[in-house]
Amino acid sequence: MDFWQLVTLGGTMATVLGVFLTVYAMINNRTLKEESRRIREILLEESKHTREILVHIEQGQAEARKEAAAAAAAAAAASQALGALIRSNGERTREAIRARPA
Repeated sequence: MDFWQLVTLGGTMATVLGVFLTVYAMINNRTLKEESRRIREILLEESKHTREILVHIEQGQAEARKEAAAAAAAAAAASQALGALIRSNGERTREAIRARPA
């Protein structure tokens, strides 16, 4: 083989390799676009589910806050009633002590 035949053979091999790589890139690009579309759909669906879960969590927290506020109000009312009972019993005790003859 002389020099020009080697150059021709090298050029032919480079052309075949270039065509192969181009076809491979086109197939790969199509596949990647399809996979990207599928992944995007999955992510959108999952984000919808996540948002729904967050809404439920927020609603649960709001209900828990209301219940805690109601429990705190009931505890405060019970504490006030207990304080009033202690005061009235204390006053009765003082009156009983004063009424005793010394």
